Amino acid sequence: MSRYEPLIRADRLHPEPHAQTPEQAIEADRARIVQCSPVRRLQQKTQVFPLDVKASVRSRLTHSLEVKETGRQLALRVVSALDDQVDRDAFVSLVEMACLLHDVGNPPFGHFGEAVIIDWLGQRLPGLFRRAVGSPSRQWPMLLADLRQFEGNAQSLRLLHSLQELNLTLSQLAALQKYVRGAYQPRTGGRWQQKPGHFFSERPLVQQIRQHFPATAYGRFPLAFLMEAADDMAYGVADLEDAVDRGVLSLAELERALLGEGNDYLQRLWRESNVDQPGFFSRFRQRLGQDLLPLVSDQYLAHQQAILDGEHDQPLLAVEQPPAQALQWLKAFAHRHVFRRREVESLELAGFAALKGVLDAFAPLLALPAAEFTGLDERADANGQVLRRLYHRLPPRHLAAYHRDSQNAPFFESDVEREWYFRVRLVLDFISGMTDTYVLEEYRLLCGLQG
Repeated sequence: MSRYEPLIRADRLHPEPHAQTPEQAIEADRARIVQCSPVRRLQQKTQVFPLDVKASVRSRLTHSLEVKETGRQLALRVVSALDDQVDRDAFVSLVEMACLLHDVGNPPFGHFGEAVIIDWLGQRLPGLFRRAVGSPSRQWPMLLADLRQFEGNAQSLRLLHSLQELNLTLSQLAALQKYVRGAYQPRTGGRWQQKPGHFFSERPLVQQIRQHFPATAYGRFPLAFLMEAADDMAYGVADLEDAVDRGVLSLAELERALLGEGNDYLQRLWRESNVDQPGFFSRFRQRLGQDLLPLVSDQYLAHQQAILDGEHDQPLLAVEQPPAQALQWLKAFAHRHVFRRREVESLELAGFAALKGVLDAFAPLLALPAAEFTGLDERADANGQVLRRLYHRLPPRHLAAYHRDSQNAPFFESDVEREWYFRVRLVLDFISGMTDTYVLEEYRLLCGLQG
């Protein structure tokens, strides 16, 4: 039996009415993923430059498509070296779709938006809880810690499973998880604990994933390594290309730094790519990719047993090889000289005002006791009418998830706290799912600036 047969399975949390082979189930996943609305929304979420109208500058969608193709190339190289018993099409598809989905949980304005949400939650949730619920149970500190750690990877799992209810195979969902720690669990310093990989709301799902793939209780699902490497390879050059295209960075500035600080490999690659000729970045990216693809696939195969056992604790690109070091230099240069530019930070400040303003506007819904929140349609007073209109802006799909989980979700010791937990999730699901332009429109409307 192939070592991958236990990993490539047709199992879903909710069984399908008709039996499927693993290949059929994973092919069905592809259709569900490509057609789902979270993927479509990526076209209006930022990669580097928020609110950019220039079509050549990458959105999260175009970035994710590039990651998907890089992941496909990596998976094809790896699977060609495996034994013939591996379901090759399913192996490649799992990697591809994990790559396409890896950013769907990111909020408006990317990692900056993530930081804004985390800061807001830390400041506002304790006071809102006291007004809505009162005295906490012994479980509440854990639940509060969970709510205060918003993270795009954990939100991706929630979005696909709990909100969109795509009922993807457990293999596909496992391949999407970069981190193994729950947001409700303390960071221990072990493998893949840097960020939370799931929220308390998805604990039942993660328990099923770990039951089917025991090594994921402490290590990554093996194919997640390839997804992560594909992401790193895709944005390493792309962010700099977008910065040059946007006029935030000049090629001359990049060249001076690269020829002065980059390793010999990177300098040679730069010169061989003919910077003065049209299509330079495409050639540069392609040449670097040609060297990174075998390096990453060889690293995967060299550590394959440890990866399958959940014991490998380093990214595939964490090696002292010239192409990997060159990629790391490019990423570090982008962080120092692109993301901190005035132009980028000005756009992020606009996002900060909008995102914080929308969160503040919906906060009164979290200050209500449960009975008042569910009875908003009966309120006739002026304040109640404002709150009712805010309530009506929440999407029906998200409200359905709230009503389902606030009554029936397991592992909660207090019914009141369970309801409030999922009310917070309801607001976060709505706001984090907004596109960059949508959150600005919502902010203008709530500020009375529309039209």
